[in-house]
Amino acid sequence: RFGTEERARIYLTNALEPWVRQLPMIGFAALAHEAVAVNEIKRHKRFTVVIGNPPYQGLSANMSEEAGRIIEPYKYINGVHFGERKHWLHDDYVKFFRLAETRVTASGVGVLGLITNHALYDNPTFNGMRWNLLKSFEHIRLLDLHGSPMRREKSPDGTDDKNVFDILQGVAISLLSKPPSKAERTVTYSELW
Repeated sequence: RFGTEERARIYLTNALEPWVRQLPMIGFAALAHEAVAVNEIKRHKRFTVVIGNPPYQGLSANMSEEAGRIIEPYKYINGVHFGERKHWLHDDYVKFFRLAETRVTASGVGVLGLITNHALYDNPTFNGMRWNLLKSFEHIRLLDLHGSPMRREKSPDGTDDKNVFDILQGVAISLLSKPPSKAERTVTYSELW
């Protein structure tokens, strides 16, 4: 409407934490307002765009029952359990990926873009995750920025590959989209050393 201001619909929150009844925050009116707004969004809205750079932590701080339950589909490929007892699916970025996947697919249309650990592209632990993402999105664009000193990666010219963020895990950018109407599935994989 003309003459009214609408706020940008961007909310800072730990998306893995469920909706909670917000108690008053004495002396922190702005934070209380933000908390109330994001709780209403978590309860009532659907998402068409999810972007982020979730933490890469094998030892997750988000170990609630719900956070553990959310990754359960990533343990299966076409209904068959992947059979691994020890795996890296409890890493925070995997939980955020799954949460974003469920939000966008619930909307029926949307875009998901995350910067994460690049292990999800080739580690066998993530076979179920990759299978589920292929079923959920029509267009998948993957960019492996490499840069993992733990893997001792070398650029194609033989030089050491440097990480863009000066961290130990290699980095990946994943962009997945679900158009309003069915489209031919495309997967694009690129590398940048």
